[in-house]
Amino acid sequence: MTVPKTTDENAETIQFPLTKEERREKQLRKRAERERQAENVDAAEADMSAGKGADTATAKGRIISVIADSPMAPPLQRKQAAQEAESEDNEDFKAPSKRLFRASWTNVSFLLFVIIPGLCSALYFTVLASPQYVVESQFSVRGSNASSMASLGLGSLFGTSVQSNDSYIVAAYIESQQLVRDVRDQFGVDLRQYYSRPNIDLLYRISPDMPLERFTEYWRDMVEISFNSTTGNTTLYIYAFTAEDSKAITDAVLKVSEKLVNSLSESSRQQMTRVANLQVERAEARLENVRDEIRQLRSTEKIIDPAQLSQLDFSLTQKLESELQATRTRLNTALQSVAGDAPQVVVLKRTIKGLEEQLAVLKQKMSLPDTQKVSSQPMKAGRVNEEGNIPGVLTKFEDLTVQQTFATQAYTTALAAFETSLTEAQKQDRYFALFVEPVRPEIALYPMRILDTFISLLVFMAIWLLAQFFYRSFKDHAI
Repeated sequence: MTVPKTTDENAETIQFPLTKEERREKQLRKRAERERQAENVDAAEADMSAGKGADTATAKGRIISVIADSPMAPPLQRKQAAQEAESEDNEDFKAPSKRLFRASWTNVSFLLFVIIPGLCSALYFTVLASPQYVVESQFSVRGSNASSMASLGLGSLFGTSVQSNDSYIVAAYIESQQLVRDVRDQFGVDLRQYYSRPNIDLLYRISPDMPLERFTEYWRDMVEISFNSTTGNTTLYIYAFTAEDSKAITDAVLKVSEKLVNSLSESSRQQMTRVANLQVERAEARLENVRDEIRQLRSTEKIIDPAQLSQLDFSLTQKLESELQATRTRLNTALQSVAGDAPQVVVLKRTIKGLEEQLAVLKQKMSLPDTQKVSSQPMKAGRVNEEGNIPGVLTKFEDLTVQQTFATQAYTTALAAFETSLTEAQKQDRYFALFVEPVRPEIALYPMRILDTFISLLVFMAIWLLAQFFYRSFKDHAI
C-alpha cells in the first residue's frame, strides 16, 4: 500500500509493506482473476469449434486479451506472464528500500531476557565464582533427667522437653549477632576477616569493616542449621571459601555454643536453689537472734535455767514455812509454862519474825508484777538475786524457748527443702554433646557450575515466557 508524502499529485510516495491479511486477500483476488480468464478461453475455444462465424472476431479479441495467461499460449509468452505476475506478487512483500533489516520484538526480547543473562550466568558460575567449602557437624543438648517417654522417642507427642527448648535456643544463638560478638570477645577472632579475603569473588566478598548488623544478615546466608525434633539432634553446616577457614569457623562456633549451654545449665540450677537458699538464710538468722536473746538473758540474770531456780525457791519457801510453823508451835508451848518476857519466849519470837521476813522476800520474788505498773512502766526483769522477780524472768525465758523451738523447726525444714532443690537442680543439668566432629573438607562442593547454569537458564526462560504472555495479552486486548 502507498501513502502520498505530500498533497501534491506529482509528489513522491512512500510504500509500506502490506499486512499478512492484506497480502493474502490480494493473492486470492489475483487467483480468482486468472481462473475467470481461463474460463473465458475455454468458452472461446468451444465457440470456434462450433463454427459460429458471427462471433469469430469477438472471440479472437477475447483470446488475444487473455492469451498470455492461458495454457495454450506460446511458452515465451507464458513465461513472460508468469514473471510479471510473480513480480507483482513480490512487490507486495518487499520492504521499503531504506529498511535493510527488520527484527521482531520476540527475537529481541529473547536475546535480552534469556541469551545475554544466560551467557553472563554461565560465565560467572564457570569462571568467576569462588569455590565454597562446607563443614558438617552434629551435636545435641542432653540432660540427666531424660524421661521414659523421651527415651522411647515419644516425647514429641506430649510437647517439647527442656532439652529441645535449649536446642532451639542454641540454633537461634548461632544465627545471631551475639555469637559474632562472643567469638570476637572470647577468642579474639573476627569472623569478617574470613569473608573479606581477596581471592573471593565480588558477589560474596565483603568489607572487613562491615557493620555487625549487616554482617549478621550475610552470616545467616553462610550458615545452615537444622533441628530434628524426633531425635533431638542438631545439624550445623558452615560455608567458607577455603578449607582451613571453614574448619576454624566451625570450631569457634561450637566452643561458644558449648559455653552457652553450660551457662544456661548453671543459671537454671541457681534459679532453682535461690529461693530455697533464701529460706535457709532467713530461718538461720531468726534462730540466731533467738539464741542471742537467751544468751543475753542468762548473762543479765546470772542464771542458766530459771526453771531450776524457781524450783529451788519453791523448795526453800516450803522449808521456811515448815520451820515457821514448828517455831510457832514451840512458842505456844513455851507460853503455857513460862512468862511472856522469858528469854526463851523472846528468842522464839525473834526466830518467828526472821522466818516471816525471809518468806516475804521469797514470795515477793515469786509473785507477778502489778498489771497497772507494767502498763505504765516498761517491764524490767532485773536480777533475780537483787530486785527482779522469778515469774517475769521465767515468762520471758519460756517465750524465748518457744521461739527457739519454732526457729529450730523452721531452720530444719528450710535445710530439707534446700537439699531437695539441690537434688532437683542436679537432675536439670544439661551438657553439650558433640557426636559428629568437624573435619577439614577436601574438595569444594559449591557452586555446582553446570547445574546452577542450567537452573539460571530455566529461570530466565520462565521470566521471558511470562513477559511474552502478558505482552501478547495486552496487545490482543488493546483498543
